[in-house]
Amino acid sequence: MASLPREQDATVIPGWLWFRLISNSGATLGLLSGHNWFLVAASMLVVAAVTVIIVRGHAPGALGAAALGAIAGGAISNLADRVRLGAVVDFIQVRGWPTDFNLADAGIRIGVVAFVVAILLAWRRRRRPGTAAGPLR
Repeated sequence: MASLPREQDATVIPGWLWFRLISNSGATLGLLSGHNWFLVAASMLVVAAVTVIIVRGHAPGALGAAALGAIAGGAISNLADRVRLGAVVDFIQVRGWPTDFNLADAGIRIGVVAFVVAILLAWRRRRRPGTAAGPLR
């Protein structure tokens, strides 16, 4: 197993944004810390589920497919860190945000929000009369 980087700090925007290398063996907010293999299994299940949804054509439109891609990409990236290092490497710290995170975490979070928006838009299109099956007569 490769070694984790040592903690380092670099100010990007004084008072607002820092880069700080830190090891995180848990999930967001440090939940399930020390349960790395459970998180490896959960990541593999997420990637498998996303793959099935996309391959079967059940993603809600292009936005839904892109959102699922962001979720899978983030999960694969964190999975690679967990297998290679035994933990993920978080490095972004933003003032007012409760925890450090990395780009994979950002992709997962943005993907989840975009996926919910895609589902709501698809639901709205189906409920709107005259759009899915043509005009009402």
